Amino acid sequence: MKRWIAISILGILCLGLFLILEYTISELESTKSMLAPMQTELASAQAGLETTKEELNELKVSYNGLLSGHGYTIKDPTYREMMNFIKQDKTDRMQYVEDEYVCQDFAAEVCNNAEEKGIRCAYIIINYPDGGHAIVAFDTIDRGLIYVEPQHDELVKPVIGEHYYQCVTPMSGYYYEEPDYDDTIEKILVIW
Repeated sequence: MKRWIAISILGILCLGLFLILEYTISELESTKSMLAPMQTELASAQAGLETTKEELNELKVSYNGLLSGHGYTIKDPTYREMMNFIKQDKTDRMQYVEDEYVCQDFAAEVCNNAEEKGIRCAYIIINYPDGGHAIVAFDTIDRGLIYVEPQHDELVKPVIGEHYYQCVTPMSGYYYEEPDYDDTIEKILVIW
């Protein structure tokens, strides 16, 4: 009889363990079904996090570019800042070489050098009846638009209908002779 009682108790315990196991399996399945949408949501959040990380890296690159003076950090200088830049810039020391290094090259180099210093500089094309010329300009915040002859660092005041050689305002004593071609200014194109 003790044996029957022990077997009965074991049977009841097994039945109880079986019921507990069934309940646990049922709870586990329920938890799994609840976890599936959360896993999907987590995967979506991780993808969003990766996108945000990429965007932050792009912003960091842009920010570093801004700090280095490129992009949108260029600004219009004061007259004094422009004059200091022109004095320090060494483009005027370059040698003019026909068909190799001409006025367009001088103007482009000054514009590039100004941008490196965070200064906005315009590339200017002046049209004559018999050709043209390239110079630069700065829109100074205290004196307005100032034109500069990049080959000699002279300030110029080009006026449509006037001869270019007469528009130079020599600062260093550089003298412009009348050219053997018609340098009457027909058009001034300002490119920022």
